[in-house]
Amino acid sequence: MENYITVDRIKNELDFVNLVITTTNIDAKNEEDLMRTFSKEEFNLANLTRNSQIHSSIVNKIDEHNIGQRIDGDALITNVKEVPLLILTADCVPVVIIDPKNKAIGVAHAGWRGTYDQISKNTIEEMVKNYNTNPQDLICVIGPSIGPCCYEVSKELVEKFNTNLANHAGKFDIIKEDKYYLDLWKINELTLKDCKVKEENIINLNICTNCNHDKFYSYRKHNKTSKRIGTMIQII
Repeated sequence: MENYITVDRIKNELDFVNLVITTTNIDAKNEEDLMRTFSKEEFNLANLTRNSQIHSSIVNKIDEHNIGQRIDGDALITNVKEVPLLILTADCVPVVIIDPKNKAIGVAHAGWRGTYDQISKNTIEEMVKNYNTNPQDLICVIGPSIGPCCYEVSKELVEKFNTNLANHAGKFDIIKEDKYYLDLWKINELTLKDCKVKEENIINLNICTNCNHDKFYSYRKHNKTSKRIGTMIQII
C-alpha cells in the first residue's frame, strides 16, 4: 500500500497545486513521517502550516507573516506558493477548495460541528474576500471520512441537522434497524452548492474511513486512535 493517494482530476487538470491524502502507512500528525515521505520538490515542509483543530468554524488566512504558526481553528486559506496546508482527520470530513483562476487554496476540517456551522461556506467566503474568488470557478474535493453507511448518531443530532436544513429538499439521514445514520458528505456537498460551486466541480471520493479502515484511520474503528489522515495541499 502506498503512503498516500492523489486525486486524478486535480493531478491532471491543475498544474499549480500538489494535493495528497495519506494512508495508514504513516501518521500525518507526526511531521517526521511527512518528512520521510515527501521530497522538498513535492512539499516544502519547512513551511508546513496547520491549525490546532478545535471543531470550530474558524478560518485562518496564511500569508508571509504567519507561515508555520499554529493557532486555534479548523480551516486554512492561502495564495502563497510553497506553503503546505495540512488538515488532520480520522472520520471527520476534509474539504479541499481550489481556486484555479486566482491561484488560491483552502482546506477545512468538517466534523459534525464544523459541518453544522458550515465551515466550508466560511472558508469560501474568506477566499472571496481575500482573493477575489468566484465560487463558480472553484473545484472542491471531499476526502476520506466516515460515510452515511457507518456514521451512527443520536436521534437528537439527526433532528438538529434536519431543523437546520429544513429549507432544503432531500434527506440527510438514514434509519436502519432503529438506528440513525447521518450523511455528512451530502450535507457538505449541499453547503458547497449553496455557495454556488458547480455540481460537476464537487469531487466526492466516496471513501468511508470506517469501511476502509485498512487504508485510512478511523477514530471509531481504530478504538479512538490518536493517529491521523493528512489532507495536504500546496501551491507550487
